Amino acid sequence: MGRTRLGRFAAVTVPATLLTAGLGVAMLQGMVGAVLASAEGFTLNSDRIESNGLKARVGAADVAGGDQATVYAETGAITTASGIEVITPDVTIPLINLPAHLEVSSTDTTISLGAVGLNAKTLNTPNGAALGTTTIGVAQSEAGFTNTTTDSGYVADAFALTSSSADLPNVNATAYAITLQSLELDNLSLAVALGN
Repeated sequence: MGRTRLGRFAAVTVPATLLTAGLGVAMLQGMVGAVLASAEGFTLNSDRIESNGLKARVGAADVAGGDQATVYAETGAITTASGIEVITPDVTIPLINLPAHLEVSSTDTTISLGAVGLNAKTLNTPNGAALGTTTIGVAQSEAGFTNTTTDSGYVADAFALTSSSADLPNVNATAYAITLQSLELDNLSLAVALGN
């Protein structure tokens, strides 16, 4: 009659919760990478991201409202973050008719990310950035980008930027997708926040 008994609810949700927890443990142990994606875009913040390489070019994303031009960036294999925060878009929860979003964060100062791929609407470091040896205007094919389904927007002879290293303080991005080769950290917080 439109109701779900607590026992049945638990039987359905607990296995999914255990699977998620198991995947989380695997990620924390560096056994698997992580992919976060949203057609609505999500906020990504970090106190600092450092890498042994960076390349960037114009990209594309299939998002809500149609395809959008993006900033597509890839880091080197050794990438670390000092603090990280991901805030998803709001959704309205029907039962309570309130907006809510998920917040994923860590205050760890040595988060190991491995190689990172980022497809973003915007990527800002308002307090500056330090790049190593940098080439501006290299062809995307020469920068090491390839034409794959995860590398949308690729044009072999179009503009790209490469740098031998990157130190990006106070990173703020509106991202559509991020791929982490690994995720190793000491603490992780998952929380649902009500309201805008």
